[in-house]
Amino acid sequence: MKQYTIRQYVAWLTLIPLLIMAAGLETFFLHDRSSGLDHDLLERGKLISRQLASSSEYGVFSNNQPFLQNIAQGVLQQPDVRGVIILNAASESLIEAGVFSNTPGNAKADATQATSGLADQSGLPGQIKPTRTGKVKESVNLLTPIYSDGESLWIFQPIISAQVPLDELAASSSAHQVGAVIIEMGWARTNKLKSQMFWLTIGATLLFLMISLYLIYLAGRSITSPIRKLSEAVRLIGEGNLETHVSVPTRVAELSNLIHGINSMAAQLQQESAILHQRMEEETRIAAIAFESQEGMVVTDVKGVILRINSAFTRITGYAAQEAVGQQVRLLKSGHHDVNFYTAMLKSIKQTGIWQGEIWNLRKNGETYPSRVTVTAVEKEDGAITYYVVTLSDITLHKAAENEIKNLAFYDTLTQLPNRRMLMDRLNHAIAASKRSGRYGALMFLDLDNFKSLNDKYGHAVGDFLLIEASRRINSCVREADTVARFGGDEFVVMLNELDVNKAASVAQAGIVAEKIRAVLAEPYMLTLPQQDDTSTAEVHHCTSSIGVALFANHDGSLEDIIKWADMAMYKAKREGRNLIRFYD
Repeated sequence: MKQYTIRQYVAWLTLIPLLIMAAGLETFFLHDRSSGLDHDLLERGKLISRQLASSSEYGVFSNNQPFLQNIAQGVLQQPDVRGVIILNAASESLIEAGVFSNTPGNAKADATQATSGLADQSGLPGQIKPTRTGKVKESVNLLTPIYSDGESLWIFQPIISAQVPLDELAASSSAHQVGAVIIEMGWARTNKLKSQMFWLTIGATLLFLMISLYLIYLAGRSITSPIRKLSEAVRLIGEGNLETHVSVPTRVAELSNLIHGINSMAAQLQQESAILHQRMEEETRIAAIAFESQEGMVVTDVKGVILRINSAFTRITGYAAQEAVGQQVRLLKSGHHDVNFYTAMLKSIKQTGIWQGEIWNLRKNGETYPSRVTVTAVEKEDGAITYYVVTLSDITLHKAAENEIKNLAFYDTLTQLPNRRMLMDRLNHAIAASKRSGRYGALMFLDLDNFKSLNDKYGHAVGDFLLIEASRRINSCVREADTVARFGGDEFVVMLNELDVNKAASVAQAGIVAEKIRAVLAEPYMLTLPQQDDTSTAEVHHCTSSIGVALFANHDGSLEDIIKWADMAMYKAKREGRNLIRFYD
């Protein structure tokens, strides 16, 4: 997991709320002021349109265009007003003043239709003739008196005239529309104000954040700088530099107490370490009495650091005292043993105080070797372990002798194939496995045809070469799980494991392997024949084999019976002409 410094934590925990608060307040302020500017423009437009409609009533009624033109020019002097249209009751354009933008569709026709509808209701003419400003059919009318496309704002205001009755007996007066005004106002100045307000707010926010960052930096430095130095001091003490001393001026009481505590702890640890080393040196001198023996000896502390070695250790491992002392004892690890091995070793030492066994160690030159090792824990009166004494001896020659004895006991010295004893052991296991799995196994008895005449004619050296080559060829025909053994003389035995639960299928499988072996053994042999004048000649020799095969399963006979069946089948192959394969039936 990624770790952060205290300064980073302080900075983020302070900045994140500030950023959230600043962003929230800025968003609220900008939204509120933008809405206010939009509302101001709209209300101002409504007021201008109402005033224009009221002022235009006489001019529209009397069709006094110069009068209306003066009024329109006065309106155009107002900020943000771009154009003015004054319509009569017949929706005819009386005045079009100003510079109009592209109108949104049928803007003026919409006003015409709305005016016509009111005119129809009050007995006025209904349709307007189109003018240069276009139509507002679906955008600005009595039902939709306000329309904006983001660049311009169109406001529709009907001109209503009320007749004042002179005769009290006359019918009551009714309001009717005598025309309409449409004004177009631009959003440009409002949008500019919004942009200025936006960047001003951003600048103020950034200035606020920069000031906050600087204050956070100052506060963080006053806290984190002493803590960082304390952390470094603790790390050095943990690495064994007990002479470390912290000197950090600070006004924070808690940090001052912490600095004093760490310095006191380091001094106490330094004192205890000196006492411990003194005791260890005394105990090491005692162990040195029996140190110089024929076995390699190592003294380590509880952490496995080598404190002393003897000359036998140098002779066995190749490490001199100046190279080994101070190093971890694991410099001898060869990699032959896993973690579980060493875990069991330490468990035994803790429980009994001693461990004995064989370990593959590593010499200085990179050579691995077997060694017999004894590890003894030396304890104080209270049972605490102070150091370990390790004795080791090189048992390479002993292991080689064991392997030689094992090789002589279970392998043929000429071909390095399993001998009769190992074959019997593996056959026993194969029979047991066959009983468990229900699968057939097969045993093949092979005899090289006319081998004795070759041996007699050219000598044992040539015969041995042919036996070695024959064993190599047989091995190449079987699986790793199968066994090829030399039974004696020129006789070989091949054991096939785990064939098939069906006998016919097992016979077929065994037959394929047997035929493969028969064919490879029948291939020519290139023999080197010694001559009397100490030279040699090469000669091609042909040697065939007779193979007998016997199957075995969980219900078949004993080990001796199976070998006898295969032997009988082999002799049947010899009687019938040799270079043949016969199954025992």
